[in-house]
Amino acid sequence: MIPYLPPLQALRAFEAAARHLSFSRAADELSLTHGAISHHIARIESDLGGSRLFVRVGQRMLLTETGQVLLADLREGLQRLADAFERARTHRSPAGQQPRRTLHVGVLPSLAARWLVPRLSRCQAACPEVDIALRPSAALAALDGHDGIDLAIRYGPGRWPGLRAEKLMDSHVFPVCSPALLGRTVLEAPADLLKVTLLRNPRQPWAPWFRAAGLELPEPTEGPLYDDAGLLLQAAATGQGVALARSALAMDDLAAGTLVRVCNTALVDDYRWWLVWREPLRCERADFDAFRGWLKAEAGRP
Repeated sequence: MIPYLPPLQALRAFEAAARHLSFSRAADELSLTHGAISHHIARIESDLGGSRLFVRVGQRMLLTETGQVLLADLREGLQRLADAFERARTHRSPAGQQPRRTLHVGVLPSLAARWLVPRLSRCQAACPEVDIALRPSAALAALDGHDGIDLAIRYGPGRWPGLRAEKLMDSHVFPVCSPALLGRTVLEAPADLLKVTLLRNPRQPWAPWFRAAGLELPEPTEGPLYDDAGLLLQAAATGQGVALARSALAMDDLAAGTLVRVCNTALVDDYRWWLVWREPLRCERADFDAFRGWLKAEAGRP
């Protein structure tokens, strides 16, 4: 029978706090609140009969002697657990065949549908032993070991506490519409857009593009509103109006001719696409490096 142990999350919280000597930095690393870290530490101290693990000296937080003893043994124990799990995960089948591994990737639904999925057939050459499991969601993956996601592709500023981020590709924003709409309406100058319906997305406002095009116009308050960027472009492709497109999401439609660009003004977006992960990796380094290299190669294709 295994003796009583505090919850693993509490032990991880203590290890992170002891490593950083900061509850705040531990909270950022584990995507928890400062209060949650404090609660976990208090839980362990209670299990130890009230022994303190940390003490403050001026502005500094230090480990007590009890904390130092626990930290040394805990790190060894956590490493042995990680080693045991890794051995089980890479255990060969009786036939001597290495079992296939799965890489769980968090991604926005719009990027998954319009950019990543159409290219995944080429991924097999770069990652022949790995199955890619996409986890589309508009919510940010915590990458904390509890959401089942190994790495994620995010659209944003590239700064997320506790996470590593590597730029995947820039994003340019420009108006698009269906060839049929462009065929029956003259849309040569930016001001010509006032003659057509502007499709809206709350996460991609028109006002910054207006300014880049030299138009002093307020943000539109009328016109169909689409919360999903993929649905926005689908609406544009069916002739419902003109939409602002992010380059990565529209490139295949532009190549196929189902969407065409309107005007020549493109806005370089402050946000970009990023590959995001947390160290230590939950997946095998070789799998991560192979998928990462393939993604960067695909992002560099014209």
